[in-house]
Amino acid sequence: MTTPERDPTLIDAEALLAELLAATRRRLWLHARVSLLAEIAGTDLGAEIAGIARRHRHTDIRLLVDDDFALKDQLPSLVESIKRLPSAVSVRRLEATEESPLTVTAMADHSGWMQLTQAGGRRVLRGDVEDRPGTQRAVQDFEAHWSLSDEAVELRRLLV
Repeated sequence: MTTPERDPTLIDAEALLAELLAATRRRLWLHARVSLLAEIAGTDLGAEIAGIARRHRHTDIRLLVDDDFALKDQLPSLVESIKRLPSAVSVRRLEATEESPLTVTAMADHSGWMQLTQAGGRRVLRGDVEDRPGTQRAVQDFEAHWSLSDEAVELRRLLV
């Protein structure tokens, strides 16, 4: 029996996310529906984020997720890194509406961004490692959502 072929958009999104992580020096902001992030996050996402946090003492790593409980279940290596670096990584929760599409948006420093959107059965990937105007628009959207978010209670319990 053959395994089903993986969607090429997911493969491209995984590669672009890896490229952004490698290029990040001081700021990584990630706004994601956990279920979609789990599909594109490599097994070493936690290690990559830990590496970014250790590069500079003034790093700004923010994760905005729709479900912190799902984050703990679906991406345990990422949660382990967050637990080891509680002062370097901020995690907040913003519950998504039922009808909103699944999205993962990542911004690296001031120059690179990506957004994977899944609505229905269709997936669309946008962004580039070098796109300052696109990054600025993504940052503005992220800041607006961040201001509406709440503390990730499930992760806070793990950190205490």
